[in-house]
Amino acid sequence: MKKSFEFEYEKWIAGTAFLTRKEKGAYMDLLCMQAEKGHMTLQEIKNILNGDFDCWEKLKSKFTEENGLYYNRKLESVKKDKKTKPEVIIDRSKIEQRIKDNKAKFYEDCKPYLEKYPKEMLRAFYNYWTELNKSNTKMKYELQQTFEINKRLATWARLDKDIIKTSTDVITYKELVYKFNQGETDIWDRYEPVTPGDKRSLWKRK
Repeated sequence: MKKSFEFEYEKWIAGTAFLTRKEKGAYMDLLCMQAEKGHMTLQEIKNILNGDFDCWEKLKSKFTEENGLYYNRKLESVKKDKKTKPEVIIDRSKIEQRIKDNKAKFYEDCKPYLEKYPKEMLRAFYNYWTELNKSNTKMKYELQQTFEINKRLATWARLDKDIIKTSTDVITYKELVYKFNQGETDIWDRYEPVTPGDKRSLWKRK
């Protein structure tokens, strides 16, 4: 298993500008040992530096001492921020569960509109807005600054050229007459022409 820690070379160059090459090498050895073993005792530092322990006089300002143990604060923060593989897997599973839950909720939020819009249109609407982004972390509707499902559906319906053909809220003039003859005498009050002034065009629910 490969082990590593984040190395910001620009900060390294600036932070070690007044160190000799020997001191820089000793400093790097100590950082690598901390990454591997954690906080170090002074004796461990002596063992690591061996014949170069004279470098410690300059290097000790780079380390913090707590309870007899020394460590570099910057490296400590980098190691804490870096997630282990199991943690990444756990985070991924949480994201997938959140997407699953939100997808189910979005589906339920669309259901009440089955009475107003055709099922095929709602399915296309659902598929479009639940599409995942490239990182598979969010759905398209979650990336919008605002999202009111009723308004989005109304816009979708206006742009859907097939909605007039399939919607149960739109019927022909002949169907209106048939319903009237079947006893729905208030049918003319519930519908209006899609094209104003053209009674024999399609009619829509008011």
